[in-house]
Amino acid sequence: FAALTGSERLDKVVPIDQRPIGRSPRSTAATYTGLFDLLRELFAGTVEARTYGFTASRFSFNSGSGGRCEVCQGEGFRKVEMHFLPDVQVRCEACQGQRFNEATLRVRYQGLNIAEVLSLSCEEAAQRFAAHPALARILTTLREVGLGYLALGQPANTLSGGEAQRVKLDRKSTRLNSS
Repeated sequence: FAALTGSERLDKVVPIDQRPIGRSPRSTAATYTGLFDLLRELFAGTVEARTYGFTASRFSFNSGSGGRCEVCQGEGFRKVEMHFLPDVQVRCEACQGQRFNEATLRVRYQGLNIAEVLSLSCEEAAQRFAAHPALARILTTLREVGLGYLALGQPANTLSGGEAQRVKLDRKSTRLNSS
């Protein structure tokens, strides 16, 4: 471009590239934005979780800390190799796609377990967690960039390029505003 006018009206510029936010089903909008860490802390702070001795790591499907479904390793599905045909993904028969084991799913916050929270849309989650400023800030930004319909636990490798860019915008914007 030859010139930029009106730059004095901008308070920040956020560069966003075309790279995907994750190539595996373990990466989600919630994990990428840091929302999942906050949710895990929230669940770990419940009376029930403390009674069982569960820490925030228990509510992660990414680590073998005892909370994830070990049959599918927290992915919610299993890959069936079809030899000469493309592999097929089938819902895990042990956790029914919820990614967590039964003991972890017994812990509830506002009547929902961690898998049910991850199935909430950003819009639904924003309403439910409005009283939690750190969660509300991330969820509000996700809604403002047009992702109110997106499920918190939707795998990043299923997002369109535009959705992934808006999730990146949320992450950058939230970090800029919190500093």
